[in-house]
Amino acid sequence: MINCMQPSKQNRRKYILDMTSAQLKTAVKSIIGQDYRINQIIEWVYVKRAISFEYFTNLPKELREQLSERFFLRILKTVKKEKSVIDGTTRYTFQTADKKYFFAVFLPAKDKNSVCISSQIGCPVMCAFCSSGKVKFTRNLSRGEIIEQILQIENDTKEKVSGVLFMGMGEPMLNFNNITSVLDSLLSNKEFGIGKRHITVSSVGIVPLIKRLADGNSGIRLAISIHAVDEKQRKKLIPNNFGFSIKDILNTGKYYLKKTNSRLTIEYVLIKGINNSAADAHKLARLLKQHNLLNPDVQVNLIPFNPITDAQFQTPHQESIQKFKNILKLNGITVNIRQAKGTDINAACGQLGH
Repeated sequence: MINCMQPSKQNRRKYILDMTSAQLKTAVKSIIGQDYRINQIIEWVYVKRAISFEYFTNLPKELREQLSERFFLRILKTVKKEKSVIDGTTRYTFQTADKKYFFAVFLPAKDKNSVCISSQIGCPVMCAFCSSGKVKFTRNLSRGEIIEQILQIENDTKEKVSGVLFMGMGEPMLNFNNITSVLDSLLSNKEFGIGKRHITVSSVGIVPLIKRLADGNSGIRLAISIHAVDEKQRKKLIPNNFGFSIKDILNTGKYYLKKTNSRLTIEYVLIKGINNSAADAHKLARLLKQHNLLNPDVQVNLIPFNPITDAQFQTPHQESIQKFKNILKLNGITVNIRQAKGTDINAACGQLGH
């Protein structure tokens, strides 16, 4: 017997956040003829952060019902929320429509609230010091799933997000098309309207894709994760480095600076007995000099290792961390020690995997 059942309306509904404004305009063309109506929809979705089509109160009721029949406005489910008693950092565990889990973090501050968001479910890079690297890569997050992290957090906290860090689970450059589409929305004054200096994309160093990001000239800030001063050391910390050398990555960082006139951050996780010696600090300084990265727009972020399950690493003593910083400073390098946030809820750098 042939099953002649038609797909339900529920199954035919599209996820509105997966579409760019131009794609949305095409998708609603059959029910909306006026551009001003489409602009109203975009405003409700991105500016007013409405959680249901019922809130689109300047649209006729019939049109709101048609939108509800054709589109999903939200698809992520918040299955866990943990707030740090130390600093107010909040960690969110989201579940996707296909029952996968990933994380995002809200970082409150007096003058600027930021979110650290994920780009993939699991991570193919498999950094030895990172909890996300121990989660098997499943798939890329869609454009909408990336954007919805921000919207869900704003709706929950009732706070405006003014800074976005692509530093959660996954390697953003390996989800390039969706990331660049999200960046367009974040920068658009008709959507999120977040300044390019308040958006940072972190990458382990996928050279050709970083160059493509540079050529796109969005001007957002780039953070490249080096974490080592030679290839042997780096291979131990980043088993899957995709074949790109430290030299290649630093040269690409220099290219990004020149092309975008933005700011470059060199990320360096400090691990006791692995990469935190005075000799390592001097080697890192020489590397940056050799690649002409002694520049006011280049900053080294030192990240003391944050403990994770099943990692045989230790955090260096404070004296060792300070000594490493001082050596870089004496070599004319702008350097910062990143203060861990949300360590009591496993929300700090490298802890988003369990």
